[in-house]
Amino acid sequence: MKKPESRISVVLFFLLFCLLLPAEAIVAAPSTAERKVIIGFNKKPGSAERNLLRGHKGRMRHAFRIIHAFAANLPEKEISRLRADPRIKYVVEDAVVSAVEPEPSEAEYGSSWGVQHIGCDRVHDQGITGQGVKIAVIDTGIDYTHPQLSANYRGGYDFVFTDNDPYDDSWNSHGTHVAGIIAATADGTGVVGGAPDASLYAVKVLDGAGSGYLSWVVAGIEWAVDNGMDIANISIAGPNSPVLQDACAAAYNAGLLLVAAGGNTRAGDVLYPAAYDSVIAVSASYQSDLPAWFSPMDAEVELMAPGVEILSTTADGEYALLSGTSQAAPHVTAVAALLMSAGQFDANQDGLVNNRDIRLRLQRTAVDLGDEGRDEVYGFGLVDAAAAIADDGDVDGLDLLSFARKLEDGTNSIDVANFAASFGR
Repeated sequence: MKKPESRISVVLFFLLFCLLLPAEAIVAAPSTAERKVIIGFNKKPGSAERNLLRGHKGRMRHAFRIIHAFAANLPEKEISRLRADPRIKYVVEDAVVSAVEPEPSEAEYGSSWGVQHIGCDRVHDQGITGQGVKIAVIDTGIDYTHPQLSANYRGGYDFVFTDNDPYDDSWNSHGTHVAGIIAATADGTGVVGGAPDASLYAVKVLDGAGSGYLSWVVAGIEWAVDNGMDIANISIAGPNSPVLQDACAAAYNAGLLLVAAGGNTRAGDVLYPAAYDSVIAVSASYQSDLPAWFSPMDAEVELMAPGVEILSTTADGEYALLSGTSQAAPHVTAVAALLMSAGQFDANQDGLVNNRDIRLRLQRTAVDLGDEGRDEVYGFGLVDAAAAIADDGDVDGLDLLSFARKLEDGTNSIDVANFAASFGR
């Protein structure tokens, strides 16, 4: 039998032990699982909508301005309750998106053939180099210390770490490779970009593994609009979401030209955001102009561009050959930048001079490959910088009705009847 003082010692030890334990170890509080969501409203949200979110125990992460939505953390059990509120347009998962990862290449060192193949060099010879055009690379960031990118780098934002240092820490230098295709300087070394004097802005929405949240991408698109970007290159693929669709439509209507990788789907569908009407979907080709084996085959394909064994900039001042629609899209972005720096005109005769005119000029000057007119393999055809610059708005000799038929698939770039009628056809 234990002595009384022994029992007292045991009790005192137990009490001391309990005092040192964290409260949750003594009384386990029920946990509430939270979900990352994006909440869309039927009108511009204000204090009432913020109170509504708090009333459902939600925590705000970002209030978007380009769309009527909040990114928030919300208890799982509150999602269905919030969806039932008449003020709510949607409550969707803040889904994970990723870079359109390049395909491995075993080719040896070579030149950046794509820029020459689509006639950018001939445009550069005319003194047209993309100067003054602001391009947002919505991606993994940019290694702005690279000797061929530092001169054209103008800043940006990191939505992954929420700071002003959008450095590319990705394992394959995805954003840096894209940036080099667009605007590596023409300094006689390494490679040259399609628009070697354009201004580059890094909008980091993907982490080092090449993944990110949908809310980061939407915030990046919003940043591009707020900061007066002319073009946004988006070599990213994610799920079809009303959030992303609304953001792209709002940005396009605000004057931003959106160019996106169609996706390495191997004759499959074009991925999002490229598949939206507000975005130019780009597929990839070989030097022979045949479609790359990994390219999509879909009615949403709008343009084809070089995308196989493309040499461009990577981290630490290096270069690498990569293949993919991620490499094709920046070729189109570069040509669009050349067009903008050369001067614009009202190509679609709607009384405005804007991103829609650039898009139309890219379409109507593309090299028509495959089936006549727009098709599921090449879209309107291979982007052609020299022809696009030579397009001065003179429609003499242009078969307007034939061109109008190419647009009858719902690209929304031009009204077919009005286009023909405006020229008296």
